[in-house]
Amino acid sequence: MTRLICVSSGKGGVGKTTTTANIGAALSQFGADTVVLDANLTNPNLGFHIGIPLYPKTLHDVLKGDAHITEAMYIHDSGLRVVPAGLSVEDLRDTSPENLSDVLLDTVGEPDFVLVDSAAGLGNESINAIEASDEVMIVTNPNLPAVTDALKTVNVAEEAGTEIAGVVLNMVKDHDSELDKEEVESMIGYEVLMEVPHHEKVEEALSAKKPVVHHAPDHHVSERFKKVAADLAELEYEPDLDEDGFLQSLFGRFR
Repeated sequence: MTRLICVSSGKGGVGKTTTTANIGAALSQFGADTVVLDANLTNPNLGFHIGIPLYPKTLHDVLKGDAHITEAMYIHDSGLRVVPAGLSVEDLRDTSPENLSDVLLDTVGEPDFVLVDSAAGLGNESINAIEASDEVMIVTNPNLPAVTDALKTVNVAEEAGTEIAGVVLNMVKDHDSELDKEEVESMIGYEVLMEVPHHEKVEEALSAKKPVVHHAPDHHVSERFKKVAADLAELEYEPDLDEDGFLQSLFGRFR
């Protein structure tokens, strides 16, 4: 049965699209038939993260009724399936986010996972994505404004009857001023699935137009995204979280 998971934040800039792209790519690596869909209709970025920003048919065409979802679904070299959104201002005309639920229903049955990258904030786009999904994965940063906005997203999901899959605490810098995992869990009321540190390797991967799990598969940041994906797929996986890179370097020599 297909799991429809909306990746949401309530606040922009917390790494929601990065999380969507990397967990989707990791699920595909683990053999799960996975679709990632860009439901950020006004400011879509998912295609840039995966390296397929421009295609003739997009989610906007599907929402307008000009294409079926299968016509806007592209297969990445890795096997991950991607539904990008249109980048043109023209794409915004006559596009209704209210049709997203029907579009997602057309994907149900074949893939194991559909990850929906929602818009930032709590406007119609993001609320429709939450309501159209079975589960919501919350992405936030370890600071008060981000966690407060994440809590608002949780409230919207609970009111919609959408299950909370958990929280990814992203861009952790280990500063004394940051909220720790326990404080975030206490405020939001749900488990932190993984803490992902802030690292230049993620920016490097974006510049290369790749998820970091493809760009640097043995890096500890990649390992953390893989662990979240493995848990979603109910697979046993022991990540190498060595942040100094010693073990990676050592194993590399043996290879």
